[in-house]
Amino acid sequence: APSAALSRAMPAAVRLWQAVGRPEEPCPLDVREGRRFVEETFSNGERTLPPEPPRPAGEPALEFRDVWFRYERDGRDVLRGTSLTAEKGEIFAILGGNGSGKSTALLAASGILRPYAGEIRVLGKKLAAYRGRSLHDGCVAMLPQDVQTLFLANTVAGELADAGCDPAALPFDLSPVLDRHPYDLSGGQQQLLGLAKVLASRPRVLLLDEPTKGLDAGVKAEIAALLRRLRDGGTAVVLVTHDVEFAAGAADRCAMFFRGEITSAGSPRTFFAGNSFYTTAADRMTRGFFDGAVTVEDAAALCRKNGRKSG
Repeated sequence: APSAALSRAMPAAVRLWQAVGRPEEPCPLDVREGRRFVEETFSNGERTLPPEPPRPAGEPALEFRDVWFRYERDGRDVLRGTSLTAEKGEIFAILGGNGSGKSTALLAASGILRPYAGEIRVLGKKLAAYRGRSLHDGCVAMLPQDVQTLFLANTVAGELADAGCDPAALPFDLSPVLDRHPYDLSGGQQQLLGLAKVLASRPRVLLLDEPTKGLDAGVKAEIAALLRRLRDGGTAVVLVTHDVEFAAGAADRCAMFFRGEITSAGSPRTFFAGNSFYTTAADRMTRGFFDGAVTVEDAAALCRKNGRKSG
């Protein structure tokens, strides 16, 4: 059997076959073959998984109330009455096309951009009421899309020292690269170094812009595990991403951003199952046969629950 790391890097159809297929059955390689494998092999008398337990409502950590922003005085509005709430102790993923305003919303939440109308609150307090460094000391931190903008030192060790991080206390291992220049790291290592620096301020609201861009499946799994630990400690994690598979597996809630507004939001299962364009490979392989299977684990669970067709 392939290692867990190799298995994670495989397409969804292959991972589903690894979970519920048999060695004598041909392994599906893409969504179409995966769909045929599911429909020809398994029954579907029980189409849905048990309902997800309702998440207790948390306290608001980040709130946008009818927020408007444009880059030029005569330009178009990029945020158009944006309203959203991310709670303490949740991972909230924002998806949407390029230019829909996702990154702009994060920059506004971090105090870098100033909306011309509406209100942003962080931990119950108006953003405008934070003075000096108070917004960024133990409160809000952001991992930008271009993580290299965070790097100022000539070595990884220097970067960590600059942020007050003890390399031995990090949730991931950067010890092999401590002497390297940050620009000489792989994309995955740069993201982890950037995260280490951003987390050093112990933020209670963590903003991440495309945190999995260019990362392999192993590093993505590490980041997902880290975000869950932060969430379980009460941090609000708000991430902007195009990575639907990552959002489906890691987020507690997903929201669709379109032209500066949230057009739909819900748990990954309800969000992706209700979306035909932004959805996951597992949902495309099982839609219409099972309901609401948005991760490979969901699909495998339904295959096992229904069992194989007889004959």
